[in-house]
Parts: sequence; C-alpha cells; structure tokens
Amino acid sequence: MNTPAQPANAAHHRFEALDSLRGVCAILVVMFHMPVASHWRDWGLIQHGYLFVDYFFVLSGFVIAHAYAARLKTTRDAGRFMVRRLGRVWPLHVLMLAAFIGLELLRLWTHFDSVTPFARDRSVESIFTNLLLIQAYNLHGFLTWNGPAWTLSVEVGCYVVFAALVLLLPRGWRWVGAVLAVIGGVMVLTLAPRWMNTTHDLAFPRAVYGFFLGCLLQGAWTRIPRLKGEAATALEIATVLAVCAFIGFATGPVTVLVTLLFVFAVWVFAGEEGALSHLLDAKPLVTLGRWSFAIYMVHMFVLVVMLIIGRKLDWLPGGRRIDFGSPWLNDLFAIALFGLIVVLAVLAHRLVEAPAQRLIDRWTKPKAA
Repeated sequence: MNTPAQPANAAHHRFEALDSLRGVCAILVVMFHMPVASHWRDWGLIQHGYLFVDYFFVLSGFVIAHAYAARLKTTRDAGRFMVRRLGRVWPLHVLMLAAFIGLELLRLWTHFDSVTPFARDRSVESIFTNLLLIQAYNLHGFLTWNGPAWTLSVEVGCYVVFAALVLLLPRGWRWVGAVLAVIGGVMVLTLAPRWMNTTHDLAFPRAVYGFFLGCLLQGAWTRIPRLKGEAATALEIATVLAVCAFIGFATGPVTVLVTLLFVFAVWVFAGEEGALSHLLDAKPLVTLGRWSFAIYMVHMFVLVVMLIIGRKLDWLPGGRRIDFGSPWLNDLFAIALFGLIVVLAVLAHRLVEAPAQRLIDRWTKPKAA
C-alpha cells in the first residue's frame, strides 16, 4: 500500500498535541523528583513518574524520522543534522552544568555546608564527560552533576545511530532500527537491576528501545486507518486513562511495556482527530510543550538549592523531604516551587535555548543553488 501523499512542507509539520503531551510529561517528571511531602507525593502516578521519560524517547524517534529520514542523503547532510540536534540541546545543558559548577565553587569558597566540594557525582573529571555528553555510558557508576541530563547523553547517541543507518541503509534502516529496539528492550528487561528505572548503566539500551520504535511508528502511522469524531475522542481518552493506570500501578519487569504503550499513544495523538487533541492544541499547552525542555533541564538545580536551604532552616524533619507539618502548606510550597522552576525555565528558554537554536539554524541552513 502506498503512503498517502503529504504536503511539501510535511517534514516541517509540528505535532502540537504531541508537543503539549511532552510538556505534561515534563511536569510529571518534575513532580517525581520534587522532595516535598505534598498530598500527591505518594500517588503511584508520581512515585513511578520516571517512566514518563520514555515518552520523550518515543516522541523523539517519531519526529526525528518524520523530519530527517528523507533528507539525509550524504555525509554532509548527516553532519548538518548532528550540528542542528546538538545545537538544540547542548547550550542549555552547558548553562545548567555551569550553574552546578558555580554552586560547587561557592561551596568550596564559603564552606556553607559539610559536603565535600567536587567529590563523587560532582567530580572534576565528570565535568568533561558531561561536556562531551558521554556521561550516561556507565563511566562513573552513578549520575553526575545535572542528573536529568543523562537523557541528552543517550539521545545524542541515538541520533548518531539514526544518521548512520539512514546513510548506509536508506531503504531498510527502520527494520534494522526495530531490531536494535528489541535488543535494547531485552537488555533492559534482563540486565537492568531496576528494569526501566535505569539511567547511567543501561540508559542507552533504554533510549534505543523507545527511539527506534518511534522511528518505526513514523514509517507506518499514515498507513493505519484512523478513527474520526467521537470515536477518536473516545480512543484518546481511553489511551490517557490506560497510560495513567499502567504507570500508577506498574512495578518490576512489566514496566518495560510502558514504551509500547507510549508508541500507541503517539500514534493516537499524532493524527489530532479527537476533542482531546484539539484541547492539547490550545496555545497555553502548546507553549508549555515548547518550554518543556527548559523545565526538564532547570528543575534539578532549583530542587538541589532548595534542599540546601531546607537543611539550613530545618525544613526536612525526616532528612529526605521538606515538610512544614501541614500537607496543605506543603502543597502550596510545592506549587510555588514549581512556579519558580517555570519562571527560570522560561528565562533560560528565551535567553539561551531559543537564541542558540536560531543561530545554529542559520549556520546550518543549506545554501540556495
């Protein structure tokens, strides 16, 4: 069956409902990391919020294949692709790494706490692995500096494999990618001590599993008949409920199935046929999606600083979570803390992320014949 004809600018199409969902997933990851004894802290959906990271991998594979699979013809194209992708993640990554290093220098100069500066996960050598985005390949035995940046490290690795496969196997690269995805999933299932809650050790197989299933989906999603109207709306609602229920209750090896669930969710919402998709197309949610990378990158620094302040002010009676003795007061504090994260993320997006993207895009724009 032939793929339906698409507009000439199809490669530049922005899947806004999927982007909005990325923003929602970023919020849930922040809530998973937030050390505040709020009402929602012990909900299964939040306790297992690390699984929402796998939506990022599936979505990335889907949109990268959509935008670039037909455009990588030469090694120059591949080089331009890698520069553009690095230009979208590296500047903000370096900004936050610099922020963490600045905090460590302040610790060294002022001794504001008893933590040894530039030790273990804040070692000098790990600065260089972070700059090279290779920190998530089990070089240190634990996460380093801005912990969530492990996803950038392995996603860049997926970009390299993607570009190589498209150049070497322009007709069959998706099927090789699918084999790699299966291998990645099996490795996580059989080798990862905590299955999908794996980061520095088996992070790359986890990312390959989601990324290349996303690529495989992109090659087939227009060929699969789609529901319309109320049926599409019902499917979208059922999909969201299924994702929430699965993540809320899944533990152990069964968590490996979450990637397949996200593949289905991306297919459902990519067509934007139902009322829920139309809701996700609303400007505030789309804007949240565009801020999501900055929110994801900034949040851990804010939480680390807040924990340092909390220990100084005796806000952590149990030693692990900020607790003012009232869950309602804790809720208000968590909301305010999230608001601070968003404000700083918007500043980072507008002052660093977006300008860097525009600059890299100008540098790498193919010259007119």
